[in-house]
Amino acid sequence: MLRDTLKRMDTDLQDVVQYTLDIHGKLHSMNDYIGKQVKINWSGVVVCGCGKKMDSFYRAGFCYKCFWESPLASQSIFKPELCTAHLGIEERNLEWEKEFQIAPHYVYLANSSGIKVGITRGSQGVVRWMDQGASQAILLAEVPNRRFSGDIEVSLKRFVADVTNWRKMLSGTPDSVDLVAMKEELSTHVPEELKQYILPDNKVTEIRYPVTQYPSKIKSIKLERTPILEGTLLGIKGQYLLFDGDRVFNIRSHEGFISEFSVQEIAQGTLF
Repeated sequence: MLRDTLKRMDTDLQDVVQYTLDIHGKLHSMNDYIGKQVKINWSGVVVCGCGKKMDSFYRAGFCYKCFWESPLASQSIFKPELCTAHLGIEERNLEWEKEFQIAPHYVYLANSSGIKVGITRGSQGVVRWMDQGASQAILLAEVPNRRFSGDIEVSLKRFVADVTNWRKMLSGTPDSVDLVAMKEELSTHVPEELKQYILPDNKVTEIRYPVTQYPSKIKSIKLERTPILEGTLLGIKGQYLLFDGDRVFNIRSHEGFISEFSVQEIAQGTLF
């Protein structure tokens, strides 16, 4: 049994998405644990990115001080249309905000629980799509800063969703959608001054996930209510572990939870 702070799984786009989880500097192939008995035991302690330990986060994975002071928790993180660094206007830390906001960003369309519009930094690319459990995705525009991507997203979310319906996403593989036609249609609604950033490339990325069985009636597990999670791992999609008994566990929303992690071969004993 290994003890460490939970963190998001790394992803690699292959024929089927390959997931790895860093536990004490060792990368564990989570795909290899599908069909095995997995146990996550929360210690009752969480740790903020600043290093402060406590029994619960204040909000959104932050301690009180970081939630109100860190640029990582500022309003523009959640609402990119509020970004002002490209204008030289500080929100919480102008130097950090310039580095984060004044960089290439993509606007994309994805099919995970139906069509949605989203944004991602240029350095993130397909990682964002895999984290959201998208089965198809296409780039719509590349812009020079985060504010412009937020402006395009706002203009399009009148017509398509801007959030993933995670319950629907975890219910199975969505029907295929003609994303090229959808991109062409939605591009007409992009503000005129931002149409110059629409990408001519219409490559559609197809993504498959290592799932042997989808839940029929989803039961979301939270470590605050159920500190010990144990069961057979049936698949992985997005940043969710799918367990027997229709249980699903969002590992990314539990980042910072200091926990013990173990895997067993069913009826054969502990692997670690």
